[in-house]
Amino acid sequence: MMLAECLPAHAAEKIVTPIGKITSEYKGKFVTVQGVIQSERRFKSGMRYKLGDDTGQITLVLFDRESKQAPGPDRLIEGATVNVTGKVDFFKKEAQIVPVRGTDVVIVKPAPPVASLAIGAISADNVGQTVAVQGVVVEAANFSAGFKLRLGDDTGQITVTLFESVFDALAKPEQINVGATLSVTGEVNTFGGSLEITPGSASRIRVVAASPPRDVRHYLLCNISGNDHNALVRVIGEVANLQPFDKGIEVLLMDETGAQRLRLYQVVAKRVNLKVGDEIEAIGRVKASRTRGIAIEVALPSDVQVKR
Repeated sequence: MMLAECLPAHAAEKIVTPIGKITSEYKGKFVTVQGVIQSERRFKSGMRYKLGDDTGQITLVLFDRESKQAPGPDRLIEGATVNVTGKVDFFKKEAQIVPVRGTDVVIVKPAPPVASLAIGAISADNVGQTVAVQGVVVEAANFSAGFKLRLGDDTGQITVTLFESVFDALAKPEQINVGATLSVTGEVNTFGGSLEITPGSASRIRVVAASPPRDVRHYLLCNISGNDHNALVRVIGEVANLQPFDKGIEVLLMDETGAQRLRLYQVVAKRVNLKVGDEIEAIGRVKASRTRGIAIEVALPSDVQVKR
């Protein structure tokens, strides 16, 4: 008994606790769990990984500081089995485990190889599966929670959905634009009846070849009219006014010939720092509406460049 009492308190940490047994009574205690990474998601200060075993699920919270000593992001991916020692916490009643050191996260079994498919070979049978594709970005757009890229190869096209947390974790997001060649690994799902691929983290996106300079026709602002609806244009001018609206910011752009409105939806506007007096160059698509008039809508933050 005396020998047992002399054992260090941390000796019990390496006993694996079934995830399903971790309740609110464990809050503040250190435990070791082992599970398979089921999803990964970036947040402002690090990564969240959903771990699961046969008994339940828990969120591994790995802050950027600790991630420097943890296995690389190319190994902490869906399907990998990890052993984690950390402190139990709760967020919105969901259990979390937070390691003190990155070395407290250990890969027990690497993720299985992901099937590489031609884009045209992806079908409804692949929904819910993780696949890898490679193709060229042929179109880009944004939505309220992120960005959508249309990726194509010789066999077909598919949409790649990048949520904001994934986009912001990209090492060089400006490289991801129309014309870039990307290798993408993600889960196949459907939205609006169309197939999509959603990568769980920035580590699942590799730039094979950056976007070359885009050959987009330059328009003088006075020459843009409703007849140019859906045309892709390049414009240069000075920011004369910034006007917030319910979904973002409208920029009044002026050159020596006239003025036009540049519409930046919120996911773009908050990643582009503009002020009155800036000279900018922008690429966008003309949208003409009887109720809203004419505006040039920008797809990606890198489509706006401040010249001075």
